[in-house]
Amino acid sequence: MKTSIKKTSLAMIFTITVLSGAVLLSACGSSPSAAEAQAMAGSARISAQAEQAADAFRVVDWQNRSIGEIASPVWLLPAVRGNWNMFKNEWPVSPDRVLRIGVARHATLNGARTVADVQYAANLANQLRQAVLTRAAISLDSAGEFDVVNNAATQAQVNIAGQERMTDFWQLVETTGQDGRTTRVYQYYVVYSSDAAVWNQLVAKYLHDVVGVLPDSRTQQTMAGMFNEINAEIQRERTEAQFNAELAARQQALREPPRTSSELYIAFQSSDPAQRAAAATTPADADYVAALAALAGTSGM
Repeated sequence: MKTSIKKTSLAMIFTITVLSGAVLLSACGSSPSAAEAQAMAGSARISAQAEQAADAFRVVDWQNRSIGEIASPVWLLPAVRGNWNMFKNEWPVSPDRVLRIGVARHATLNGARTVADVQYAANLANQLRQAVLTRAAISLDSAGEFDVVNNAATQAQVNIAGQERMTDFWQLVETTGQDGRTTRVYQYYVVYSSDAAVWNQLVAKYLHDVVGVLPDSRTQQTMAGMFNEINAEIQRERTEAQFNAELAARQQALREPPRTSSELYIAFQSSDPAQRAAAATTPADADYVAALAALAGTSGM
């Protein structure tokens, strides 16, 4: 009986927050706060250093090149940053649709296409995990509580049922390393669209799965009430400076050993989005980060 009451209470919390979330989320701005803007100054230095040490990228082939398509469509990089205005200029999209993009890399085009679709849900789950841990680090009282939420968020998965595959784009990118060696990899981008209600259910289901395995009722209540903040964070639009700083921080994180739970707790409490992005990065994100780096490096060509 207690278990049934507990599940009913959680379900009521998620129902209320999801219904109100769409209204509150629409009022959220994408401009960084004063604290974030100040923190970005330090991250910009990291980004500049990363650009100086970055490998050289060159797009050698791309989708629809023979009929005049450019190497990097004007909507592509802004979409990866969370700005869909240019995409909507080319594609008829209803204002209430939520758009997301998946990114993948592979040695063959067919492989890249398959990985992009398969890994889309996994990448989305990782982005939700970062949003959940950001709010958890700010709201919970100890690294121990944070560690429990981290474990739960790592295990939670995403179901993308109800999302529509709208379009895709691929590039064949040649990379020249610091040692002078060149490699070629296909990068594949796929755009998905969903109704706002379907998207809200996806976020709520992920959060519900995290909350459902937490042992402490107080932590459950704290996390269950964070739907609006988490939904806003995952849809946050990044400026060029923010995107570059987060990308550089992710690249640096891949070169460093894994952090302790206490270090992660402190990093996610930071007002700097780049530090939080680095804390959320794991070795499993290596291809995703490399794809973002190549896109940023070749978008001006």
